[in-house]
Amino acid sequence: MYSYALSIAVLCLLGLSNANVLQGTVDVKRLQGILEEGVKSKDISTLYFSLKGLTILKAKIPDVCQDIQNAKYDLNNIEQVYHLTNAAHLSGCQNYLKPDVMSASTQILDKKDPTIPELYHAVFSLKAVGKGSIFDKEDALKNLIQLLKKDDSPANYGYVFAMCEHMGCGAWTAAHAEGALLAADESDARALHFDGGLPVTSLLLTTILRTYKELKKPSPLTEEQRLKFGAYLVSRRSVTSPRGAALLLDAAHALADDEPTPISIVIKGKKYVTSESDSIEFSITDLIGRAVRNLKPEEVVAQSGTRLADDVVVLSKQPLAQKPNDPTTYVLNLSKIRAQYGLYKISLSAGTKSSNVNIAVLGEIQVSNLEVGIGDVDGTTSPKITTITYPNKLTEVLQADHLQKVSVKLPVRDKWGKAVLVQQAFVRVARGNTEAIFVAEPDNTKAYKVELNVGAIAKHLNHVSGTYSLTVYLGDSAVSNPIAWELGNIAFSFGKNANALAASAEEAEGAWRGARPEIAHAFRSAEARPARLLSDVFAAACAAPLLLLLLLWARLRVNFAAFPFALSAVVFHAALGASLALYVMLWLQLSMFETARYLLPLAALTFVSGHRLLRRLVQDKTRH
Repeated sequence: MYSYALSIAVLCLLGLSNANVLQGTVDVKRLQGILEEGVKSKDISTLYFSLKGLTILKAKIPDVCQDIQNAKYDLNNIEQVYHLTNAAHLSGCQNYLKPDVMSASTQILDKKDPTIPELYHAVFSLKAVGKGSIFDKEDALKNLIQLLKKDDSPANYGYVFAMCEHMGCGAWTAAHAEGALLAADESDARALHFDGGLPVTSLLLTTILRTYKELKKPSPLTEEQRLKFGAYLVSRRSVTSPRGAALLLDAAHALADDEPTPISIVIKGKKYVTSESDSIEFSITDLIGRAVRNLKPEEVVAQSGTRLADDVVVLSKQPLAQKPNDPTTYVLNLSKIRAQYGLYKISLSAGTKSSNVNIAVLGEIQVSNLEVGIGDVDGTTSPKITTITYPNKLTEVLQADHLQKVSVKLPVRDKWGKAVLVQQAFVRVARGNTEAIFVAEPDNTKAYKVELNVGAIAKHLNHVSGTYSLTVYLGDSAVSNPIAWELGNIAFSFGKNANALAASAEEAEGAWRGARPEIAHAFRSAEARPARLLSDVFAAACAAPLLLLLLLWARLRVNFAAFPFALSAVVFHAALGASLALYVMLWLQLSMFETARYLLPLAALTFVSGHRLLRRLVQDKTRH
């Protein structure tokens, strides 16, 4: 069954090649299980997101009023207050809230410099308990816009869009939604999401799409944006928390309800056809696994089917049948090609959407008999042929020496008796831990044949004469019944020198596998450093010219009055000083090449400014 497993693995890797469809859906059942488990939690945040997700799914909400009454929360943490009040609202347990729960929200609204997230949580905490009226909507919007100017992150835009949805300023959201959508990041040219991951992406998508629906405006998302946002949501398979599940479901439902909705076309169940099962099922759904709205069954068509081996078209414009009592499943009948095993590409269309699906037609192979021939290498005598019928073995041990060759020939046919080629055809020669595998090649009649020159294969078997087993392996990625046929035993004699060669080979192998001599390496010892006195004398000798210059300046006294305060003089002395400083840096830190790179422009500047300075001094001297 090894080849059968390989064929399935190959098909899984081939998958779908989609131009405008998704490669899966959001697993709603798994997420619902996460939410139902989260309702049992005593953590108020986990409880809130669990209730939110179940509400989105329109699932039954359990009685959690006692948990809300006993919930522990921090009044100074407005986000916890938001989770508590909204959990009470979703479960209808507002009467179980303590009176002090509203104080946190009012304190935030009274602050001089609240942040946008604080305002969002405060406003919707009050709304959850029926106190969230906004009296001056224009001033409130102006204040939010001013806060956005300080921090215009995608998350803050999502909070403002949500508050606009509550305040009734959806027109402002519609005016800025397209700009906010342009801030989405793209991953691998296949998925779109906002900075901040799933929470921000979910917040922006849901608020924007709900606002446009309330305004009865067409969606601001392009078809490509819908597909890429949907691809991002589908890829969030690692979500395991109620918070992530609720946010994912909220965004997925909003996007699935948008028009035109992105759809998913995937193979449902097996990805191969056999002689007993000649159909493939496809699941065609929206992002959350529902039947696609306005998709008629007759619009689901296999436009073409192409065999990958030779690009031959095997079907064209074949409609799929909708499965009874399951509007999301469509069946493609491939009975016409079930006798032609191989890999196929099916071009499938569902309305205006299309995808290329790779499937396999698995066939059965048969081997009726096999011929084993033993003859001289030079062909002077006719080989002795022994015929074996599958799945029997040799009745005796065949003999072959180093002057002979062994040939194995077998025809491979399909279920209908037609000669076929397979991807894997091997002959295994083995004895104990020693084995060698030889590839069989097809001849003009498509019969597989391999010739084993006994003297030549000795090196592959360590020159050890003796009895070896022969086994034939046949398989293919499109074959459902790979064959492993043990033929029997054959005794090889590799000649007089075989034992000596075997002994030397065994000795060489033992030496190679044994412990190697230890490698000893000693680094060169550091050279002795000169005495400290010698180093100090050398440093003083290097500094002597500079000391002499300073002494002469002190004795002669520098005449600053005669200094020509001109631009050329200042630049010349500055450049000269910079060059001296550069030499100091060469001594302390810089390399020779770095110093040369910095010195070249300084030298040019020193030359030009020095030339102008000398010319000025000559002009001043001639005037006097």
